[in-house]
Amino acid sequence: MRSKLQAMSSPFTRVADFLRRKKSSSPWRSSSSIDPSPLSRLTLIGLIAEDVDRRVLAGICRKNGWSLLFAGTCEEARAALDKLKAPVILCDRDLPGNGWRATVESLASSPSRACIILVSSVADTYLWNEVARTGGFDVLCKPFREDEVVRTVRLAWSYWNKGSGDLAIGRAGDSANNL
Repeated sequence: MRSKLQAMSSPFTRVADFLRRKKSSSPWRSSSSIDPSPLSRLTLIGLIAEDVDRRVLAGICRKNGWSLLFAGTCEEARAALDKLKAPVILCDRDLPGNGWRATVESLASSPSRACIILVSSVADTYLWNEVARTGGFDVLCKPFREDEVVRTVRLAWSYWNKGSGDLAIGRAGDSANNL
């Protein structure tokens, strides 16, 4: 039986489709609109359960010039992460399957050391601490606010880009105070 995420017909780019593209095609925007900033060429991987949340995130990413690829499972996201070395993954707390803790731990153990942002309609200090303990970076609240998504993704990208220390401790400490 196919999962809810696999059964969705979605207008969004799926990780599997993206990985099947020819090597000559570019994951970035057309050359006429490229901003020289690396952040403007950011590729995110999304493990998001609800179609409405996907639409909102896709709009925010498009507005900021980011590519957002949606994965249907943790395994698919992990394969894309290993191949693309995407610096940021947005992971829904309410995904069917193994649960968010196992998903975050699996993705955080990737050699690319991507920053995992848990997406949840409930966010408190306890959840943030659990996310950090399992190797995640931060918690992003639903419904999405564009300014919070942009701030959180930029902070995660900045941290990943610096390649600093242990990802589970002391990352985005200022974000914990905003919960």
